[in-house]
Amino acid sequence: MSASIASAAFRDALAQFASGVTIVTAQGASGPVGFTATGFTSVSLSPPLILVCINKTASAHDAVTSADHFGVNILDEKQTWVALQFARSGVDRFSGVPTRISDRAGVPLIDGALAHIECRNHARHIAGDHTILFGEVLSGAVGAGRPLLHFARQFGSLLPIT
Repeated sequence: MSASIASAAFRDALAQFASGVTIVTAQGASGPVGFTATGFTSVSLSPPLILVCINKTASAHDAVTSADHFGVNILDEKQTWVALQFARSGVDRFSGVPTRISDRAGVPLIDGALAHIECRNHARHIAGDHTILFGEVLSGAVGAGRPLLHFARQFGSLLPIT
């Protein structure tokens, strides 16, 4: 019989892993939806696949996981306020955030993001308290800037190694 790690210790250990910050967006039945996600990674180059993780209790969960398409907006270091806004509950997350609807997938994309990835919903897998959403990448675009990072429960930016 194996002993499980305590929830607090698990969260503390995970907080030591630096990750980029994304906003996952989709067009829901009632309009645009989105949430802040650090659980994002590439899965495959051929075919091009990515995954994002979303808590099953998140307000955007049902709309995003059931949408035919979704977007991943990789945030620039100057977009901490966007990450914080999309992490809040009970607010219009898109209020004041400059966006446009993508031509390819028809999903909201955040202006000024470091990169955009448009996806077709490829598969979903329930894992514990999250849904892993796999996306088949339809298109992507890259801008200039530096990534917003999340480390030790704080936002920050990348410092070059000198």
